[in-house]
Amino acid sequence: MTDDHRMPPWVWVLAGVAGLGSLALGALLLSLPLLFPSDLDAAAVTLIGYGLISMTLGISLCVVGRHGWQQRPPHRFYARWGWGIFLVLSLVLGVVGASIPLERQSGFLSGTLHFSMITLPGLLLFSLLSLAAGTNAALSIRRMLLGVIGGASSVVLALPVEIIGLFLSALSVMVVMMAMPRGHAEIARVMQVYSEWMATSQFDESDLVGLLSSPFVLITLGLTLAVIAPAIEEFGKTLVMGVLGLRRRTSLLPSFLMGAACGLGFAWFEGIGNGALGMSTSWGGSVIVRSLATAMHALTSGIIGLGWGWFWRGRRWALPIGYMVAFLLHGLWNLNVVLSLAGVSLMPTADGLATVAVALAVLIQLALVGIVAVALFAIPLVLRRSTKRDLEAT
Repeated sequence: MTDDHRMPPWVWVLAGVAGLGSLALGALLLSLPLLFPSDLDAAAVTLIGYGLISMTLGISLCVVGRHGWQQRPPHRFYARWGWGIFLVLSLVLGVVGASIPLERQSGFLSGTLHFSMITLPGLLLFSLLSLAAGTNAALSIRRMLLGVIGGASSVVLALPVEIIGLFLSALSVMVVMMAMPRGHAEIARVMQVYSEWMATSQFDESDLVGLLSSPFVLITLGLTLAVIAPAIEEFGKTLVMGVLGLRRRTSLLPSFLMGAACGLGFAWFEGIGNGALGMSTSWGGSVIVRSLATAMHALTSGIIGLGWGWFWRGRRWALPIGYMVAFLLHGLWNLNVVLSLAGVSLMPTADGLATVAVALAVLIQLALVGIVAVALFAIPLVLRRSTKRDLEAT
C-alpha cells in the first residue's frame, strides 16, 4: 500500500463523494423514525444506530478526503491515554443506558446510547492493541478507517450467502430426518408451529422454547451459525487487504492491526442489529455479549490479516492456515451459542441434560474468552519484540 498522502488526487475526491453519500444515507435513516413513528417504533433503535454509523463514517470520509487533497500527512491512531477516555465513556454511558426502564428503551436517546455502547468498546480495544504494537507500527487513522469500511462492507457479501445457507442447511437436515424414525412427526410439528406463527403473527416464549428443543432446528442452526457463517464472514472481512496489497506490502504488525480494524467494522455493523434484539430483555447483558463478540472478530480478522502479511512475502501457506484458525475460533464461538440455546430450551423437559449443556456452554465460553484476551495482545507483543530483534541484528 502506498502512503496515504501519496495517493492520486482522484482517490481523495472519491473519498469525499463517498462521505457525502454516507452522510445522506445516515440522514435518511435517522429521519425515518421521525416520519413514521408508529410504524417503525420497534425498529427505531436499529435504524438510529445504523444512521449514526453512516453519519460517522461520512464525516470521517469527508475529513480524510479533504486532508488528502491538501496533502496533509496522516495522523496515527495512537494516543497513550486514549484508551482511558474510551473506558470512562463506556462506563458512564453503560450505566446511563442500563438505568433506563425497559418501557422507555426506544427513540433517539436509546438509539444513541446503543450506538455508543456498540462502538466504544471496540475503540477501547483498538487503542490498547495500538499501544501493544507501538507507535511505529500503529495504523494511520485513514488506514484504520479503510479497514473498518472494508469489514463493514463485507456484510453485503455475507448476509445473502448466509440466508441461502440457512435454507440449504434446513433442507439437508430435513431430508436426513425424514429417513429416521419419528422424523416425519418432528418435521410436521415444527412446520405447524411455524405456520401458526405466520398466520397469527404471534409468537410467545413457549413456542420459541418448543422450536429450539427440536433437533431439526438445533442442527440447522448449528450448521448455519458454526459452519456457513464463519466460513463466509472470515473470507470476506479482510478482502480489502488483499486488494490493497497489490500496490504495496505492509509489515506484519500493521497487517495484524489492519485485520483487526476490518473485524471492528464487521462487528459494529453486525452488533447494531443483533445487539438491539436484547433491548426488550437485558440491554446491558446484550452489550456485554456484543463487546466480547467484537473482540473475537478483531482477533480472527487480525489473524487473517497477519496471514495476508506473510502471503505477500512469499509464504503463501500462511494465509489459508490463518483462515482455518480464524474459522475454527469463530465456529466454536457460534457453536457455543447454539449449545446455550439448547440447554435453555431443554429445561422444561430434561432438566439434568439441560444443566449439563448450560454448564458446558459456560466453560467453553470462558475458555474462548480467555483465548481471545490472551491472543489479542500476545500476538502484537511477540511481533513487536521480533521486529525489534531483527532491527538490532541489522
